[in-house]
Amino acid sequence: MGYLSCNAESAIATCDPHFKKLKPPAAATKIRHFNYTDIVAAANGFSPDTFLGRGSHGRVYRATFDGGKLLAAVKTTKHNTASNIKCSSPAENEIEILSQVPSPRLVNLIGFSTDPNGNKLIVVEYMPNGSLHDLLHTTKKPPGWNRRVRLALQVAKAVRELHSSNPPVIHRDVKSSNVLIDQEWNARLGDFGLALRGHVEDVRVKCTPPAGTLGYLDPCYLAPEDLTAKSDVFSFGILLLEIISGRNAIDVNYSPPSVVDWAVPLIKLADYPGICDRRIPPPPEPAVVRLLAVLAARCVRSTAEKRPSMAEVVECLNLARKRIRASPIWKNLRRRVARVDSSVPVVAWEECDENDGVRIGKGESGKVSGVGYGSEPPNNNKVMRSKSSGSGYGSLRGSWVKMQAHQSEHGLGRRKVKLKQSKSMGVLQGSVLLHNNNNNNANNNDVVIGLEMGQFVLREERMVEKPLVN
Repeated sequence: MGYLSCNAESAIATCDPHFKKLKPPAAATKIRHFNYTDIVAAANGFSPDTFLGRGSHGRVYRATFDGGKLLAAVKTTKHNTASNIKCSSPAENEIEILSQVPSPRLVNLIGFSTDPNGNKLIVVEYMPNGSLHDLLHTTKKPPGWNRRVRLALQVAKAVRELHSSNPPVIHRDVKSSNVLIDQEWNARLGDFGLALRGHVEDVRVKCTPPAGTLGYLDPCYLAPEDLTAKSDVFSFGILLLEIISGRNAIDVNYSPPSVVDWAVPLIKLADYPGICDRRIPPPPEPAVVRLLAVLAARCVRSTAEKRPSMAEVVECLNLARKRIRASPIWKNLRRRVARVDSSVPVVAWEECDENDGVRIGKGESGKVSGVGYGSEPPNNNKVMRSKSSGSGYGSLRGSWVKMQAHQSEHGLGRRKVKLKQSKSMGVLQGSVLLHNNNNNNANNNDVVIGLEMGQFVLREERMVEKPLVN
């Protein structure tokens, strides 16, 4: 089809200037059919002053409609001579899909028109902050880890939304230049010229030749019948490696030039700092890089069936997002734990079943003598200590948790966390905090956050420990 040569210049500056809280477009919003002369006037005759750049299928211009009330981007296209009744042009395909799946996570369609030569013009939301590709590779001040994780999560949610629609949409061209940054610095997925809407067994999907961008294209996608949602997962894995490392998907200045061939061996060796973008300081929480790197490696597995779904990708990135935002809390908790005297009996924490209540007990030998998990503690929001075993309970918004640190079989060391018994308050303290009888709101908030972070670690470990074999 001739689309495999798409490059980073396909970034389109588009955005909804009023987007703030991911609210879907109003139900009354209709796709407008513009008069061609109105579009020419709105784009100032397609003058150089309104030129924004080149898209994957034509030029892009800034346009002002409705007396200056609507700022949009107009994508010009060239007539696809190879198109026929069975194969619509990329422009027609984009109009059809975007009119069916409007979303605040996508660059939404406003309307369209046709020029005198039969070429389609697509009017989409204007985005003033360029593309993710520009943000990663051309800005003087590259984004920090907090913003990178946030943008990755937003893109993952956009792809997940496409895959979960009915019928599902497979984008087929997920890449950094098709991720556009709106006025509020949110990531929006755009350019649906290659996207397919329908189930993989549908005739149209099965008859459409493979397409995509070199460097992001799934190696398993060699024939029309090979297309699945996991092809988008592979492309997202490349994008995630690009976000982590700051490298292009294909860069001849490096050896090997492919970011996959370079990064995955380092990830398998647990050399996570080795793939980080050196232009920015490392994240305050090293486990964030490990989580992102392992997730990316799983997404780019050579066997499509072994890749995670986008729902699992979103879950993993949610953990990374919460982990990096809570880094100051972790540092404070580590300082507290570091002050534990070696003579004070300690208990460790471990993951347990989600059926029976948590009980952390210390026997005479100093080892944990009893544990449990459940939703109903013996006394709500209180810590109890048995004189015989030193047991304790802690509340997590109605649930209970017990944990223990140990070494994983894949060499990914878990964080050793110690809980100490306070003789003055009769509570267990450490990186997982338990409630005491003090009703101080600030203390209770710290307790809840500490317990939640304990749960995040457990869920993170389950994801990180999944094998990286091809």
